[in-house]
Amino acid sequence: MNRRFILTAVTDSRLLPEGTTLMERVRMLCDAGVGRIVLREKGMPDDIYAETAEEFVRICRERCVIPVINHRPDVAMALGVDDIQMSIDEIRDDPSLVERFRRVGVSVHSVDEAVEAESLGAESVTAGHIFPTVCKKGVPQRGTRFLMDAVASVDIPVYAIGGIDADVIEKVRNCGASGVCLMSVMMGSPEGHIRRLAQICYDINRPIFLRDTLRLYAVTDRQWLRPGERLAQRVLAAVLGGVTAVQIREKGMPSDRLAEETRECLMVCRQFGVPVFVNDDVSAAIEAGADGVHLGQDDMPASEARARFDGIIGVSASAPEEALKAEADGADYIGCGAVFPTSTKSDADDMGIPGLMRIRMETDVPIVAIGGITSENIGELRDTGIDGVAVVSAIFRPEDSESAAERLSESLSDIGL
Repeated sequence: MNRRFILTAVTDSRLLPEGTTLMERVRMLCDAGVGRIVLREKGMPDDIYAETAEEFVRICRERCVIPVINHRPDVAMALGVDDIQMSIDEIRDDPSLVERFRRVGVSVHSVDEAVEAESLGAESVTAGHIFPTVCKKGVPQRGTRFLMDAVASVDIPVYAIGGIDADVIEKVRNCGASGVCLMSVMMGSPEGHIRRLAQICYDINRPIFLRDTLRLYAVTDRQWLRPGERLAQRVLAAVLGGVTAVQIREKGMPSDRLAEETRECLMVCRQFGVPVFVNDDVSAAIEAGADGVHLGQDDMPASEARARFDGIIGVSASAPEEALKAEADGADYIGCGAVFPTSTKSDADDMGIPGLMRIRMETDVPIVAIGGITSENIGELRDTGIDGVAVVSAIFRPEDSESAAERLSESLSDIGL
């Protein structure tokens, strides 16, 4: 099931309002809620592009927005950028690009090109142009039927481009696309309109809670952040690595600050359809508009939380009777642990795999295992009936949380999850 729906801006400084610099526009786009920006700048001399790209990448990274370098892989390599956008001809000429970058997007104009791009290892395709656009005067639009056919023909994300604005975003989403790319609108519209576009995308991509939502559940711990790094930056890396749910667990943080951190992480996660939970603090979850809340045994019962909070509710349990009570109180899922010894919670009971399986036999709600789980010991959870694993240090301790999440995701696939 495709849960991704990303709002992408494509730059062209020739379309900027008079008196506005490109970097001013990039900052505004980031702050307005755009999730991904492609530095296109067709015709810009290579030396000026490289200089521009350095500042562009810094601004995007500071604001938890994905920077994409267009047609210049050497610039992307020099700046350590993981995402590039190329033409189908460029990827044909140099298929090794898919080995050198984490995510290679390819622009396509037919279903056959989309299929070829996937076969060459592209991570995504951008299909267009879908609607009439002033950038392609005289060129017939390819329409939503082309978009639907492209989506049906490949197993990678398909982004729509061409003539897109607020009035057609939901139509594009209904075609199965993974997002929209806008250039003229992003370059020339006032900030209020950009925020409206971001809100539309945010609202239509509200996560749907299914059992596989719990597959790889990341629980935050800011002690592992690098100096100056924001929690949302590390969360974005984890989500790009395959995390399917995120819990903001920041013990001792004041409720208002916790709500602020949660809102920032929500902006990152919503574009991927990844739900965000708040640990313990129902008030912060409500204030932030979080997708869910996770409660411990010492917190309020799920039934009381349900009366206040209209979202997903999870409850921790380390014994069958705790799990049965949580289920009776209306919990949507149960977090069971600790299944392995863990340094994250020194007071956690080590219930082990036998205890986990007892809870699985007693309850019908989805179960996520937690406690000391790593990519090396996930294999021991095969055939336990769990729906996923919750992980703290195995994702957030490594500086490269994206690679850490990828390894965990691969290990889960090995046991059939």
